[in-house]
Amino acid sequence: MGNPWIFREVLAYLKDGTILTKPTNEEKLQTILEHLQMEIEEKGENIAVKEMRKHISAYTKGMPASSEFRSIINTLNTYKEVETALKEYFQNISTFC
Repeated sequence: MGNPWIFREVLAYLKDGTILTKPTNEEKLQTILEHLQMEIEEKGENIAVKEMRKHISAYTKGMPASSEFRSIINTLNTYKEVETALKEYFQNISTFC
């Protein structure tokens, strides 16, 4: 959970031994937002946002200030709130990297 890129990494390695680079922060952000949008389409905003909290925690595990970020994410209830928080978080951590 939190690393959907593992499949392409494993396939590349098994195919020809290539070790792919980790996804960029921008790619992580876009993947999280796409995942959230798909969940909303499937389950509705209220349920999707609550269920995505655990996924967002997994996506951001080990990243700078992720513990503090999880505390924020776990209080949000709408797509717009989550989107804004994610964009702010990823913008702020880019200064650490």
